Amino acid sequence: MKKLYVVVLMTVIAACASVQPAAVNAGDRCIRCRRPIGDLRMAAEIVDHLKAPFPFRTAGCLAKYIKGHPGEQLAGVFVTDYRTGHMLAAEDAWFVPTTVTDVSSRRVEQDFLAFRSRSDADSFRAERQPMLRWTQILAEATVN
Repeated sequence: MKKLYVVVLMTVIAACASVQPAAVNAGDRCIRCRRPIGDLRMAAEIVDHLKAPFPFRTAGCLAKYIKGHPGEQLAGVFVTDYRTGHMLAAEDAWFVPTTVTDVSSRRVEQDFLAFRSRSDADSFRAERQPMLRWTQILAEATVN
């Protein structure tokens, strides 16, 4: 019977320790650039060591934030699968470069679309566009 209690207790502890993303809503403000999040299929999120969620407009904005805060303790880094709209861990995603136009400022920016599967990313990308992983996105991010 004691073994059963130990197993149940360990399961509860493991469930509490797992980090899940919170819902990002249209209109939420990006933590880095303070602009509103418009396209939820491009949204991203970090969960800090206290399990508080912080939304980002895009995966590129998230990468720039992380690059600018190298010592910050994070419990989770999530991006939205462009095809399904569901969040997934950034390190599990495949990224395709894209161009985004900010409606309010009319700025055109380079950013990334995230996909859960390599085949989804491959079918979405243009012929010569690269497919990238999260480590490559972080390496190429600039802090500005």
